[in-house]
Amino acid sequence: MSMEGYPGEQLESLTPAVPVRRCQVKRSCPSCGPELGVEEKKGKGNPISIQLFPPELVEHIISFLPVRDLVALGQTCRYFHEVCDAEGVWRRICRRLSPRLRDQGSGVRPWKRAAILNYTKGLYFQAFGGRRRCLSKSVAPLLAHGYRRFLPTKDHVFILDYVGTLFFLKNALVSTLGQMQWKRACRYVVLCRGAKDFASDPRCDTVYRKYLYVLATREQQEVVGTTSSRACDCVEVYLQSSGQRVFKMTFHHSMTFKQIVLVGQETQRALLLLTEEGKIYSLVVNETQLDQPRSYTVQLALRKVSHYLPHLRVACMTSNQSSTLYVTDQGGVYFEVHTPGVYRDLFGTLQAFDPLDQQMPLALSLPAKILFCALGYNHLGLVDEFGRIFMQGNNRYGQLGTGDKMDRGEPTQVPLCACALCATRECLYILSSHDIEQHTPYRDLPASRVVGIPEPSLGTGAPQDPGGTAQACEEYLSQIHSCHTLQDRMEKMKEIVGWMPLMAAQKDFFWEALDMLQKAEGGGGGVGPPASET
Repeated sequence: MSMEGYPGEQLESLTPAVPVRRCQVKRSCPSCGPELGVEEKKGKGNPISIQLFPPELVEHIISFLPVRDLVALGQTCRYFHEVCDAEGVWRRICRRLSPRLRDQGSGVRPWKRAAILNYTKGLYFQAFGGRRRCLSKSVAPLLAHGYRRFLPTKDHVFILDYVGTLFFLKNALVSTLGQMQWKRACRYVVLCRGAKDFASDPRCDTVYRKYLYVLATREQQEVVGTTSSRACDCVEVYLQSSGQRVFKMTFHHSMTFKQIVLVGQETQRALLLLTEEGKIYSLVVNETQLDQPRSYTVQLALRKVSHYLPHLRVACMTSNQSSTLYVTDQGGVYFEVHTPGVYRDLFGTLQAFDPLDQQMPLALSLPAKILFCALGYNHLGLVDEFGRIFMQGNNRYGQLGTGDKMDRGEPTQVPLCACALCATRECLYILSSHDIEQHTPYRDLPASRVVGIPEPSLGTGAPQDPGGTAQACEEYLSQIHSCHTLQDRMEKMKEIVGWMPLMAAQKDFFWEALDMLQKAEGGGGGVGPPASET
């Protein structure tokens, strides 16, 4: 990401009254103590404290620094931390970064938030296949107030900013000799304002994304012929090819939504709407008839996950063509699977699948509280409160990131970390935009969960060992070494495997392998490895 700073000669021209050769400007900070200049040590000239300058002049000079240098300067001492963190400095930086920005937004620190949102915003993409594997940056809409969400379609890209403006980047991608490239001369327009969320066909193939469903807030007249109005939520449907609105449905003003996802085929397209209270409502439309000019009434029904489990408060949801994943505010995950093939790929069995009641949610067994989720056709990804990523489902092409091609019927941890990614058949998109008011949701993993220290048995009252990983492994090796026979060491190893925070499939694998080694050593069934290798 390129950063443009203020030229050094222009910075020097802002302070012509300070002779550089005769006086030494020093920083005097109460927390750091006085700092002597070189000229003072030689007995020539008198040092001048920067605190003698008017605060407005210091803020004005500092505001010309690049954002990275400004943050680094604020970490030197308490005085510069206060100066660099002033809203006046960030207001000037925000005006410099986004001169067309009309509203800085809301929050405790509106100008600093707006400046960092626009400084860190960016959309990158990397095409799949071919010899070139470079990461390219897209054309950024100058009017966008940060990037909150984006969605690529067949020919275009849609970007939603933090003030609810949805941008339409026309003909953004072109194919040159089989290589996808970003068209630098692409133009963008404002598709609509007041948008909360938007969605399209959930399949990864952008050819199917014909329509764009936008959840927005609009002013609606209470009585026809009067000037009084009130805000109502609505869903507007646009053609992705031209940006033309072809359909609109308006809800009662008492119902407010915050997220929309799609599921199902085009003729039976189900729109799932998440309310501010955490309830899920759904309605069905025929997408093939949306471009026909007619008016009809659709029925909004409560989804089974909210009807049969009214105590659950859904925080977010995601979907594919035949499944839906719900994450509650308590970190629980519930799953709707509508086809037996996808259910078998995800769980490895059809034991609990009910083809007559496909909307009944299934609770997933999870190791910790889940914050985010992603759903593919036959696999899923989860991010827990400790920042760990868990994958589950079909792994035929290694899409789970486990390093093998073995399917996983339950969440399995993978050593990866990612944020704001979106993949299609042609490209991988990476979105960046940092919000200072969105605090990190992760917390530190407890020591016992990190090093695999066993939980104390009931009644023993033994405290957990707070040591590190190396200390725990040394203790395990010491316990194994204290065993006199190979069989005893095998049994101790089985016990240690039970203590470690491994997934059930991993524990079963180690226990089965140890049993095979024990049988081979004892001359039981099967041919085991040589004794030296054992």
